[in-house]
Amino acid sequence: MNIANQPALPAPAREALQGALLGTDPLYKQVRNRLVQSLAEGEWKPGETLPSEPRLASRFGVGISTIRAAIGELVAARVLARRQGKGTSVPFHDDRLSIYQFFHVVRNDGVKELPVSELLSLGQAKADDEVADLLRLPRGTGSARVFKLRNVLRVSGIPVVLSDIVIPAALFPGLNEGAVREGGTTLYAVYQSRFGISIIRTVERLQAVKADAAASKTFGLRTGEPILEVRRIAYTFNDVPIEFRRSRVDTRQFHYFLNLGSTT
Repeated sequence: MNIANQPALPAPAREALQGALLGTDPLYKQVRNRLVQSLAEGEWKPGETLPSEPRLASRFGVGISTIRAAIGELVAARVLARRQGKGTSVPFHDDRLSIYQFFHVVRNDGVKELPVSELLSLGQAKADDEVADLLRLPRGTGSARVFKLRNVLRVSGIPVVLSDIVIPAALFPGLNEGAVREGGTTLYAVYQSRFGISIIRTVERLQAVKADAAASKTFGLRTGEPILEVRRIAYTFNDVPIEFRRSRVDTRQFHYFLNLGSTT
């Protein structure tokens, strides 16, 4: 058979064959991973619009359907945002949708209100072994330096969430109280606007605990009263852990609400 005289394969078939020959992930996932790498390298900044689908298809040598599938997966994961008539862009952590992506505490009547963040303290220390393991940092005598922050989130002036937060100092050079207080409405907005680090997913573990002295003082509770504790690890692109956060939540007037999936 003379291969040179054979008609060209349609784009979907050609892409499927490429994926099979490579023996790796489906082609759209390979493109998704390359898009993530470009985002991680800062090619497109928060608020910037990505090139059009035809331009991306030409860049990666694939069909538009593959580009749409790759972008669709990143939009579903809220790594990218698709705006009607405006294309696909990198979301800001300062907008309302991004804040609610990571803030899941609502009033008992179901009403959502945006929290107001207040920094209580900021300092540096060496990472303890638990934090070093969670953030994949050196431990022991060569342990890495970390920033330790404590903040409180208020809803309608009521303190609702008290958080102790640990982040690698090497990723946030020059971080100080002024940068935190002036950098955005949330810490994730500060990470993004001041240091180019976007949080794209979190892993949380919830449990009931007894209020410690700090939580009791903040919430006006007796020490030992039950509260909710949320332990979170926050990740940026390429699944790099950026932050460990231990939050105590006063659930007398609020509750933790998480709605997964999509409506049809």
